Amino acid sequence: MSPRPETVTGLHTEPALASTVLTWDALGWDPLIDHYRIYGIAGDSAPSGDPREDDLLAKTVYPRFVHDGLDPAGEAWTYRVLAVSDAGRRAKPSAPITGTSLPSVTATGREIATIGAFDGRTLEHLLAPSGYASIPEQYPEALIEFVQGADDPGSDWPYLLPGPGDAWAGKKAYRARWTVTLEGAPAQDHDLAVWLVDTTRLGGILRVSANGEVVTDIELPRGATRGSREGDATLPGSTLLRSFHEPAIPAGLLQAGENVIELELAEGGWVAWDAVGLFARE
Repeated sequence: MSPRPETVTGLHTEPALASTVLTWDALGWDPLIDHYRIYGIAGDSAPSGDPREDDLLAKTVYPRFVHDGLDPAGEAWTYRVLAVSDAGRRAKPSAPITGTSLPSVTATGREIATIGAFDGRTLEHLLAPSGYASIPEQYPEALIEFVQGADDPGSDWPYLLPGPGDAWAGKKAYRARWTVTLEGAPAQDHDLAVWLVDTTRLGGILRVSANGEVVTDIELPRGATRGSREGDATLPGSTLLRSFHEPAIPAGLLQAGENVIELELAEGGWVAWDAVGLFARE
């Protein structure tokens, strides 16, 4: 009879925004491992005994699993992993481990200004959910300008920001220029929340600048390339691939009065906005 797989060890969790990355030590070749089964329950403790099949989160052939779709405010889950051999024999489950996803600045910070709602949808933005072909007509200079307090997402902020990989938009690096007025010069760094409903399979680079100074380049994930036609990533069975990016804006780059935050899609294909926000640290 084929031997039973060993118990998985070396579980480790790494917190991420709205997700937790779970890794473990890969098992050897005797017996051959068909897959790993990942079980999880919300909270910081696991019941005794074998895990329930109702709590199965995923199966994978790799010693790594990303538990995504978690609450942006931060969410704790307790995980156990077991291996199954190519003969169908199951190992004993691993010891439990608890991981907590990173809380978003949308939950921990004080809102200064936002464009849109952080809800997994593009629908409140101009031309959503599928009118992307009109963007190059309305913005021939590849520049979108939005003044906080004067403009509205539904009429002034297109749901897509095209990039050099988009032939339909002229293969240009589009820029979204957002003007925000601050009452005083901040003493602490602020945080920029850039939530995306989807990206293309090209991925890309979204360059963030504040008052003419480059802050960071956000490396965009390869998405589902469906967000140009579908506007709600929260629907059951949606294939849209959301992503969350929250870089710090140094206090020294912000000033009393008008501040210009620019988002330039320097490389790759379009991004589909969920929402953008500037938050002060509490």
